[in-house]
Amino acid sequence: MKQSKATIDLRSDTVTKQNQAIKNAMYHAQAGDYAYGEDLSVNELVDYCKELFQVEDALFVTGGMFANRLAIGCQTLPGDEVITHYNYHVNFFDSAGNAKVNNIVFNCIHNNSGILSTDDVHQAIESKPRYKIFSQVRLVTIENSINGFNGKIYPIEQQIQLYHYLQNRGINLHLDGARIFNVHVENKIPLSEYAKYTDTMSFCFSKGLGAPFGSMLLGRKQIIEKARTMQIWLGSGYHQIGYYAGAARYALENNILRLSYDNSLAKVLADKIKLLPGINLIYPYPETNILAFSIKSLNITNDDFIAECQKHGLLLFPWLEGHIRAVVHMGITRNDINKAVEIIETVVSRFNN
Repeated sequence: MKQSKATIDLRSDTVTKQNQAIKNAMYHAQAGDYAYGEDLSVNELVDYCKELFQVEDALFVTGGMFANRLAIGCQTLPGDEVITHYNYHVNFFDSAGNAKVNNIVFNCIHNNSGILSTDDVHQAIESKPRYKIFSQVRLVTIENSINGFNGKIYPIEQQIQLYHYLQNRGINLHLDGARIFNVHVENKIPLSEYAKYTDTMSFCFSKGLGAPFGSMLLGRKQIIEKARTMQIWLGSGYHQIGYYAGAARYALENNILRLSYDNSLAKVLADKIKLLPGINLIYPYPETNILAFSIKSLNITNDDFIAECQKHGLLLFPWLEGHIRAVVHMGITRNDINKAVEIIETVVSRFNN
């Protein structure tokens, strides 16, 4: 069967296509040489983000993985230990990159909640000798929303408690907030509250916000200054980058509130998928724009299931074996959700026969 011309792409919210308004913002952006601090659009974007999150400084970078690597590299020394959850993006997808670039090791907490409690972190710290010749814990990283837990929201109360615990021990806290805006439209907690109880945090422009490029690293001025230097050391200096900054600024000013629609469609998709025979919804139930389901009862591989869905015009992301992820974004409509369910039902029926 030939692949359908009309493709419903639920692999990730990074696949969003730019609408005409964002293209216009890029066209009208005022670009200069970033390396000399003369790119007006970047400077205005940085100032806007500093005000929005109420932070001392901010740095516009290529993407989320790079923002997180910079944050880790600027708050650790070679050989240091970073405590995180095994299913957070910094470890799940970027453990090798951080080992190579930052020369650190992860001490990963395994629990079923996805939330790092102060007890979890305390136990991780105290579970090893910490004499000066051994690895030191200088940083803990958390994630919100939590990709590996179906976009679960990290409770702000837990973050605040962890932040104060770490402060008392002289350990910094980094928040990977790639999808923090999906969280914000759900719980209405000011963005500045999340930044207030971290030393650094990052967020992405090119996921649900729909910009083509970029992330922002935010935090204390001393740390961001280090990140700015490290950015150059790693070959990521820019020149006329303002066109992307113009797109990012437009997305921030116009596309945050619409994320509640994406979140709502994820719940619609989850409610429909859980009724299909041979499919088991993986909990937690989606709180933002991500959901996952299991195909293990079909006794087929992810590759076979994904390939068959693709033939019918549906793209999904293979997580772990038997575990399929779907992410809703601005390119998806209610009709797309209904059609996606029809395709999944058709594919399940094929493998059940």
